[in-house]
Amino acid sequence: MIHLPPQPPLRKRRGGTIPPLPRGGRGGQGVRAILNALLLFFLLAPAQAAEITLPSVALSGVPVEISGKELPPNTPTVIRFQDNAGNLIAAVEAKTDDAGAFQREVRLNPAGQLRYEWQAGSERGDGALRVVPAWWSLMPPLLAIGLALLLRQVVLALAGGIWLGAWMIAGADPFTASLRMVDTYLLNAYADRSHLQIIGFTMLLGGMLGVITRAGGLKAIVRVLSRRVRSDRGVQLSAYLMGLVIFIDDYANTLFVGATMRPLADKYRVSREKLAYLIDSTAAPVANLALIGTWIGFEVSLIADSFKASGIGLEPYWAFLLSIPYRFYPIFALVFIAWLIWLRRDFGSMYRAELRARTTGKVLADGASPLANYESAELLPPDHLHGSLWSALLPILAALGGAIGGLFYTGYYGALNAGEAMSVRSVLANADSYVSLTWGAFLGCLTAFGCVGATRALSMRETFDAWVGGVRSMVLAVVILGLAWSIGAICEELHTAQYLVQSLQGAVSPAWLPALTTLTAAAISFAIGSSWGTMSILMPLAIPLAHSLTAGMEPSAQQFYLIATLSSVLAGATFGDHCSPISDTTVLSSIFSGSDHIDHVRTQMPYALVVGVAAWLIGDVATGFGLPVWVALLLGVLILGVIVRVVGKPTPGYEA
Repeated sequence: MIHLPPQPPLRKRRGGTIPPLPRGGRGGQGVRAILNALLLFFLLAPAQAAEITLPSVALSGVPVEISGKELPPNTPTVIRFQDNAGNLIAAVEAKTDDAGAFQREVRLNPAGQLRYEWQAGSERGDGALRVVPAWWSLMPPLLAIGLALLLRQVVLALAGGIWLGAWMIAGADPFTASLRMVDTYLLNAYADRSHLQIIGFTMLLGGMLGVITRAGGLKAIVRVLSRRVRSDRGVQLSAYLMGLVIFIDDYANTLFVGATMRPLADKYRVSREKLAYLIDSTAAPVANLALIGTWIGFEVSLIADSFKASGIGLEPYWAFLLSIPYRFYPIFALVFIAWLIWLRRDFGSMYRAELRARTTGKVLADGASPLANYESAELLPPDHLHGSLWSALLPILAALGGAIGGLFYTGYYGALNAGEAMSVRSVLANADSYVSLTWGAFLGCLTAFGCVGATRALSMRETFDAWVGGVRSMVLAVVILGLAWSIGAICEELHTAQYLVQSLQGAVSPAWLPALTTLTAAAISFAIGSSWGTMSILMPLAIPLAHSLTAGMEPSAQQFYLIATLSSVLAGATFGDHCSPISDTTVLSSIFSGSDHIDHVRTQMPYALVVGVAAWLIGDVATGFGLPVWVALLLGVLILGVIVRVVGKPTPGYEA
């Protein structure tokens, strides 16, 4: 037994005395026994165990990261990998730092089940690691995309891709894969704070639009705009110009343009597919090119970190400005829309959708399942209610203004805490866009309730029911967002992006570097459904590669390839994001336009591919081999106009 030291007979304290612990009787023995047990536990409790961390699965031939912690400090560490027959596959040697940690990479070949053993001083352990063929990492996103286009059921398609990825990670166990879909990937997707903020933003906006619609606000917008917009071309031009004006954030862009133009587009028989395309293809490209907005802070921060890591002295914001003319896909996407509207032509599946809408009045295809149903009975206003224009505009403007105000508020304090000089760039670079958008949506809801109360268009119960109906209309969209995030986590765990990046690494000519970077960025963004995720993955790889490949060139040539390469990352990420059905911006465009999601992807993809190919050939490839950028931009504008004129078919007009 561990004996406590003898205690004084009496201890003084303020306001009285504390008697000593009793030495006799059952009560005193019980207290002493408890104290002795606690002291013994803390003295004999083992220290935190040493830990070697590996991913759940590795790709054959792709570097896998190994890390260790709680190991003996400054001690050589060896990790040996063996196959089932006991043959040595690979060995990794490292030395722990002062904190007892290390981090290394190793390539493992061939695919199969491997055993590993590690030793660091007297510490040792073992474990198992599955190595799968590298191309397997492409299968989950490709299956999801293929099923989505084939079955026209995006929920089933995404669930199939997630299950396949979980099956690979779980060791080909179908039952465990089914459980992991729910208890790991979906739960983690919805538990992420930024994801919850997007869900809150989406649900709040749905509720706001439900109140506006039920109170007749959208009916009033249509009535007022109808006095100036009198044709389908006018609707498309208005949506296009509105998309250019709202450049501060792509999410806010989809909300404002979709909510405002959807009723008017229905009136003038513009298909929901075309409206979704106009929203999607102005939101991200405009935000990508804008000099002020939520994107620029993120983009400049990535550039700055990559420049610092590579020892590049160029000012990051100046590099961002220099890169704008080389972002061919966003520029050409906006030009392509202008040609479509000006020439009143479409082709492919978009032409068939527009022809259906003009001739039959069906803005949605037969059997379509829009992600948000704004025409449900609980949202439609009574026939006698004409609605007020301000009851619609004020909530939308409040949501937009609240989001912009939130950006500057969070950015100001973020820059203050970071010790940065106050400027518009530093404020937006430190802004929290997700929080700001959630604040804006909540402010929009409050304004919608206030406007309805002021006009007495609805009772309080009717207003709340309309808000709940609007929130309910977003449930399917939230499910799809969760599934899209889950398959993104699957791709991250299967190292899809690393495999795609490695596929293009090697002896690459500097002239081909911008073009190959665009292809890599597009492939990653298409597979994971995130342009920002692609930028964060590829920028730290592309900039050092461009810097090292052009080390012996003239400073002007070196700067050109550096700027062209980082532009390719930004433009290629947007291109892949536009083509991907699992992109959150693509989903949100379907939500706020009221379009069937698969119909939106199916009709937008041909247009995105045409623009993407033109941007790649005329922009990235040609400028990489010496074509001046202004010549490439001019040629691109002209060639896209010729394509629309020659390939496109005249779309019937409609005037009310």
